[in-house]
Amino acid sequence: MQQSTGGGVPATEGAAKTQDVPPTLVWEHESSSQQQQLPENDYEVASANSVPDFARMSAEEQDQTMAMTAVQPQMTDPLVNDLDRNSRYYLYHFATQLCEVMVVYDEPGQNPIRDLIPATSAYPLLLQIIVANSAFHVFNITQNPMGQSTYQGERSPTVTAYYQAVSRFGGPLKSSYRDALVAKQQALSLLAKSVTSVNTSNIDLILITILLFVNYALVESGRDKWKVHMDGALKLIKLLGEPPYLQRPMSRLRQTILSDFLVFYILGSTFSFTTLPALIPETIELDPILRYAETNNYLSCPGPLLRVMLESFALPDTHGSPSGTSTPIYLQEQVGVLLQRALDFDPIAWSFDFERASPFDDIQKRIRIASAHRSAVCIYLARVLPSTNPLLDPASGEALVSLTALADDVVHHISHLKPGDALFKSICWPLFLAGAESEDPSQREWIMNTLDELYGQMFWGYLHTSKRVLEAIWRFKDEAEAGAGNCWVEEVKDLGNDILIA
Repeated sequence: MQQSTGGGVPATEGAAKTQDVPPTLVWEHESSSQQQQLPENDYEVASANSVPDFARMSAEEQDQTMAMTAVQPQMTDPLVNDLDRNSRYYLYHFATQLCEVMVVYDEPGQNPIRDLIPATSAYPLLLQIIVANSAFHVFNITQNPMGQSTYQGERSPTVTAYYQAVSRFGGPLKSSYRDALVAKQQALSLLAKSVTSVNTSNIDLILITILLFVNYALVESGRDKWKVHMDGALKLIKLLGEPPYLQRPMSRLRQTILSDFLVFYILGSTFSFTTLPALIPETIELDPILRYAETNNYLSCPGPLLRVMLESFALPDTHGSPSGTSTPIYLQEQVGVLLQRALDFDPIAWSFDFERASPFDDIQKRIRIASAHRSAVCIYLARVLPSTNPLLDPASGEALVSLTALADDVVHHISHLKPGDALFKSICWPLFLAGAESEDPSQREWIMNTLDELYGQMFWGYLHTSKRVLEAIWRFKDEAEAGAGNCWVEEVKDLGNDILIA
């Protein structure tokens, strides 16, 4: 996304301060030779005033509204009355299969993504990106591309739920792949219109739509295109730090938006080796966003560890240095400080002040995933150093961590989480980093099987990508000479793709 160079009002800080003169922005469309450009529909983004204020409804009214999203073909509610059969099912699929994956616990009234479903009747942009997400998810379920897993096919609750539900809508959908591409293209066209007239009534809607574009990229593959949307979101998020967009206190929807973008921003930096700008404006308090993220974001990463990773963005890029160049002392010291802070994080002590997201929140399993994240964050920080660095080399006498021991610790804690656990969906990122440092063939096999189990629960394409990247890393590591350092870091960087492992 970039500022318009035409006759519109530029997206300057001054222009953003008055609702009457909104910033004019241009969305840089994803480009793909495989996708045909589709004509734009004559949609107009409706006023936010036309959408029911879900947050102010009573619990009974919320239940009634949410019941409309679990649509059946015979229903004539305005929410679905004008939709074709496939779109009705995709809306139902989003409500019953995708919403629950976007938070740790999908409790009534506690999932702002689900709460937005009624707004699809007024916002075609939101409807189209939801349809795109659902349609590609259906495509993944019906293709079942990771055939090695014993947790797929008829034994997968996701597959069983799909075929049971879709039978009430006339049977399996055979056009899901095309439906996904068509809906995505329509959403892109509508997004391009919407960002030219950002104002206080639609900025959160536009941001949640962009968040769902990132989500779509994860459902598809987790490669490349998510970065375009993150870059666009970054420019809009900057507006939230100034009047009239600044909220004090923040709505639950905006907390969700900022916490989810923050987590994706951090995870997206796993393969980025350059200094990154701050995502959250300084005028917005960071602590509430971190606390919300650790409680509600599906990753369930403790706020103190997220903060450590954010501070690592200021570390300089050393991976472009000539081979054999020693690590600058100042960089080693900075990494050492961050590593020690991550090591000092105590998951048990953290759990005492943890705010449960649900009465069913299992604190012991929260401690397990927090412990796995602690070791994964150490691997994340250590990736800027060669494995021969004194901080990482056990033979140096100065080592703070052992990379293989960190990998073992991640695997140990994740082994206590099973399919069906609410936190099982939180395992991919720490497990991926553990896999990147794993030297044990049997451990590598366990990691692959566990990712298969997770795919059999979720059917999100980024898990397939995670396995392929791990296989490439292991090939690079196994072919490297002894003492070659973190060869996988350089090799993954050389793949030339923006990869999001979530």
